[in-house]
Amino acid sequence: MKNLIVLFIILFIVNLNLHSQEEKSGNSSLRTGIGLGFNEGLNETGVGLVYSVGYQKSFGKRNRLRLNPNMIIGGFLPIGVTDVRDQFYRLTSLGLNLHYDLIKFRAVSLVTSPGVFLNYSRGLLGTGGWDDSGSNNSEYFNTLYLGGKFSFGLRIAPEGKRLAYEIRPLNIQFGNKGFLLGYLMFGIDIRLGNI
Repeated sequence: MKNLIVLFIILFIVNLNLHSQEEKSGNSSLRTGIGLGFNEGLNETGVGLVYSVGYQKSFGKRNRLRLNPNMIIGGFLPIGVTDVRDQFYRLTSLGLNLHYDLIKFRAVSLVTSPGVFLNYSRGLLGTGGWDDSGSNNSEYFNTLYLGGKFSFGLRIAPEGKRLAYEIRPLNIQFGNKGFLLGYLMFGIDIRLGNI
């Protein structure tokens, strides 16, 4: 899995360099984000911070359609979750989103984003926590999840400016083995090429 992540990052950087040399219209961008999420999977349940980075390519006259390969990384603990074992785990997600501006007025738009993902969750399940868990030993786990995702939010992208901002209060990933990840995210897009 580590090799797959390294390969994805290398391809992303090479693609970014090629496009940054070719693009003159500013319709591609580096997309970043940070958020707070709740996750539940086959072995794990927790709350934590999630970080996102990706490349985004816009299409159409008004750039209302955008394709976004991305990576999400997060660390989770059972903060405020009382019916699980003590645990600490990390989540790495490779995804592909298709963002579309449903309603656009000048620089402000309502955005919806369907997509797909492949997640790798790994961590430690401890002995403490819920009394009825019957956990006498700590154990490591790792699990792959595959599924779909959806988000909805508000985007502010002033014409002729290098930065665009997004607040997405609704982000949901749902997949096999009972996987669910919901998070609130604030993002900044940095346009590449000439504006």
